[in-house]
Amino acid sequence: MVRKAPASLPPCTVGIIAPASAPRTPESLEAGLKNLVSAGFTPIRKRSTFEPHGFLAGTDRERLDELNSFLRSDEVNTLFCVRGGYGTLRLLDDVDYDAASRQPKTLVGYSDITALQLALFKHAGWVSISGPMVAVEWPDPIESNCGQFLSLLSGQLASGALDTPANSLQVLKTGSVQGTLLGGNLSIIAKMCGSKHLPDFSGAILFLEEIGESPYRIDGLLAQLRLSGLLNQLGGIVLGGFTEADPSPGRPTLSIESIFEHYFGDLGIPVACGLRYGHFPSKVAVPIGVQARLTCSALGAELILLEAAVG
Repeated sequence: MVRKAPASLPPCTVGIIAPASAPRTPESLEAGLKNLVSAGFTPIRKRSTFEPHGFLAGTDRERLDELNSFLRSDEVNTLFCVRGGYGTLRLLDDVDYDAASRQPKTLVGYSDITALQLALFKHAGWVSISGPMVAVEWPDPIESNCGQFLSLLSGQLASGALDTPANSLQVLKTGSVQGTLLGGNLSIIAKMCGSKHLPDFSGAILFLEEIGESPYRIDGLLAQLRLSGLLNQLGGIVLGGFTEADPSPGRPTLSIESIFEHYFGDLGIPVACGLRYGHFPSKVAVPIGVQARLTCSALGAELILLEAAVG
């Protein structure tokens, strides 16, 4: 059963969590928090600092206690992640999904946060938003297109085209499908294959992005999705940014486009690319768990939301 949190209309209180890596600098966190306040939110924290523990924002116990404390609390309806990075996968077995089921919240983040968003959809029915993080996008909310995200969070963007600039989506394979919009970071989804935390992708519209993976690595990750059977379950695919994907100089390589054709070409489902979503400054926020329609035809491609991300 899909569970949506109430719309978060400023002024309201929101929770700040760091289930993955620590902010790159204290200044980026403070700037992001300041801009959240300027947007009408009152951020609250369970930890006074996010002291790095290696590549993590604290020990597993500290990060898990922070998350579960918010899941069990009725203080907030929305949880903003500080940053992605690494380490969210380490927490999934011990998340309090029973508490999450009793009181849905909107989890905001992307990249490594994909793991928690998909697990909460699987176990508690949460609709999340793959969107701007406190110490990454919120230091410059105008450049980062946070206004579009706020429309999702408030329920104002309840239906219509997700990515509005003309010709942003391109057709790779024609067709039309309605299904649940699920996805996020490719490498995280591949690492979750075979686990109890990955949701059912039957008939889903899968959206993907990635950063820092060269073509041979992207090929391997997509091979894992195929070998697990996930690709054959899908109703459609939308590809966002695959940034910093250049192969090492002098090494033989395949193009990203040829890799996509290899894995998606014979699925018999609509496939689009060019969604302004991923690891670059100005991007769209994408809801996870809502119904959407993907249409790819000779006239172009369009991804349409059919319902709001919030209740």
